[in-house]
Amino acid sequence: MVVRKKRLAAAPRSSSRLARLTREQRYNAPALEKGLYILEVVSKALAPIKTEEIAAAVGQSRNKIYRMLQVLERQGYIGRDGSGYRATNKLFSLGMHTPPVKGLTTAALPEMAELAETLGHSVHLVVPSNDEIVFIARLESPAAFGFTVNLGYRRPVVDSTSGRVLFAYQTPERQAQWLRSLRLTAPAQVDVDAFIREAQQVRKDGWLVRRSVTVEGVTDICAPIWSAESENCVANLLVPYMGIIGQKCTIDDAARRCRAAADRISARLRPHLRSEP
Repeated sequence: MVVRKKRLAAAPRSSSRLARLTREQRYNAPALEKGLYILEVVSKALAPIKTEEIAAAVGQSRNKIYRMLQVLERQGYIGRDGSGYRATNKLFSLGMHTPPVKGLTTAALPEMAELAETLGHSVHLVVPSNDEIVFIARLESPAAFGFTVNLGYRRPVVDSTSGRVLFAYQTPERQAQWLRSLRLTAPAQVDVDAFIREAQQVRKDGWLVRRSVTVEGVTDICAPIWSAESENCVANLLVPYMGIIGQKCTIDDAARRCRAAADRISARLRPHLRSEP
């Protein structure tokens, strides 16, 4: 007699391990995630950071991250500076080629050039990046001397003049989202509630004139810029105003001209609107 073994029915596809995994779990790339995390650590370091410090921040041994550092260096994303590593401007340069940023700078640069010439001060274009601001364009002062900020420089939103303007002109939903993050990441010396109050005043005034939080003798003048693609303020003009003996342009005049230039940039970005917020 032949005994036939009963074949077990195959498990339904929906109960397979693959089907139970979330989309994010199925498409994990641990090596890539680790490399991106390393890049973030190096980018946020205020000074050249050593391999051992990077390894500690990432939670890996020195040997495990060594090859990744070599690849990132070879591809030009980081570079050696003494005994440590620093981030290069490669990511910043790539970001400048994205259509929204390219359109923004194309619209802003002519107005920035005219404003710098008129005021005798440098003019900067600042945009938000997560819970930070970043400087993406700059026109130098035509004067013999002036104050400028390096392109790619970042600073916490809650600890900057530009951050107050950018926050002031977000939708309530976007502001609530930012606040959840900002309350967790704000530097210890920053009063978030005071930041909110100042932003509310900015909304009423239309611009912000405020003593620089980083440089003595400099007053920051900021005005918002709008685009057609967003309900939120997407950028602002920043003029670091210095008290120069003999200059004809007062700080009040500089503020009005800065706001007018920002409005003209906004008009270029959203020509279908007759008036700006």
